[in-house]
Amino acid sequence: MIAIGSSIGTGLFLASGQMISQSGPGGALLSYTLVGIVIYFLMHGLGEISTYRPVSGSVMTFTKDYVDPALGFSVGWVYYYTAISTIAMDIIACGIFMRFWFPDIPIWVFNTLFFTIVLIVNLLGSKSFGEAEFWMSSVKIVTIIIFLIIGIIIILGLTGQEQLGFKNFFYDGGPFIGNINSFFSILILAALSFGGTELIGIAAGETENPSKSMPKAINNVILRILIFYIGTIFVIGAIIPYTSPYLLNSNTNLITTPFALVFQYAQIPAVDSIMNFVILTALISACNSEFYASTRILYSLGKEKFAPKRFTLANKKGIPYFSIIVTIFTLIMSFIVAIMGYEACLILINGIGISTLLIWLCFGLSHHRFRKGYLKQGLDLTELKFKAKFFPIGSLIVIFGVSIMLIYNLSYGMLSNPKTTLQLFIPLILFVILFIYYKIRHKTKLVPLDRIKFKDS
Repeated sequence: MIAIGSSIGTGLFLASGQMISQSGPGGALLSYTLVGIVIYFLMHGLGEISTYRPVSGSVMTFTKDYVDPALGFSVGWVYYYTAISTIAMDIIACGIFMRFWFPDIPIWVFNTLFFTIVLIVNLLGSKSFGEAEFWMSSVKIVTIIIFLIIGIIIILGLTGQEQLGFKNFFYDGGPFIGNINSFFSILILAALSFGGTELIGIAAGETENPSKSMPKAINNVILRILIFYIGTIFVIGAIIPYTSPYLLNSNTNLITTPFALVFQYAQIPAVDSIMNFVILTALISACNSEFYASTRILYSLGKEKFAPKRFTLANKKGIPYFSIIVTIFTLIMSFIVAIMGYEACLILINGIGISTLLIWLCFGLSHHRFRKGYLKQGLDLTELKFKAKFFPIGSLIVIFGVSIMLIYNLSYGMLSNPKTTLQLFIPLILFVILFIYYKIRHKTKLVPLDRIKFKDS
């Protein structure tokens, strides 16, 4: 359940309407399909090395050992930056969504409440984290399943209303509208909707039996891609014309989210409160997951000597309490930055997208060199408890696909909005500075394939 629900965030519930408006139902479907292919191979690569070597902070450790220590150092700190930015934005959003029911209570009260809840869950350990994620993932998954069932019933005309079929797909020049720029922009939105999927690999280090649980979790990825993401876009595109003005307002008005529109079409009562609750659950789930990831990344930074050794301090349950304390203070600073104004929020939000793509790129490079080194050293592939499919094509698809999205996102921003580009470049500049700093100070080099250290070699 956690594996399926971990990457289902507010992007699927809110951004799907904007995607269909910009590129039509066909463009939105194609974007999710293409990004889904990249994520499928990304998760297969992560599954292969995570079952072979389950560690917390996997992206940093794998990049350090299989590519270059300097790259591991930079991606580790950028991952931490991404997690902190995401938590800050989502906690603030939780307060905004709570005002739907309690408009007279200040937002900071709810921000404090939800931050405390997330903190308590993580202080109780991995078991508590898993339980909380299970139930929150269940809410999201059940909502999507009900949505898909109702959507199919509406499309087939079984409610007694007009049988819609596929006519909205071809409405007014559809299913593809816009130009290459509009398609690439929703491709980035689709990619961000999958953000957090890699958390499965980070949690492998604290999983009781990763050799059994990880393959099962990875194999569920394709189910999530086909049913939840692509299925959702299909249903929305079939029921709601892409010209509907409500789709464009899906990120500002809860009652006009694509999910709510479909539920309204089916005449389900209290749809606004239902979707507000579901989206709020998705936000809390994202905060919970990112807080867990951020503390484990900080712990691993200390373990890999990329940060002071005190970050490795943990209690008897293995909870990295010092990293949690540091993360709390870091988050407080992020909240202060976020509430300074709209521009400050944009810096954090725009940075999340570029950071996520950089992390995925490092995952792809790590797996590609892991398998290449494994084969070069003559190790037996049958000893791998989980083997990524279609190597090296799969890992190359990840590297190439993420690189294209990264390059386009930065280059298009430079041409269209220099101010936004500066915000986009902040995590990239941080990434490059950290890489150069560590490279010069420690004189690191690309790890030769025949010198990669495997646990059995």
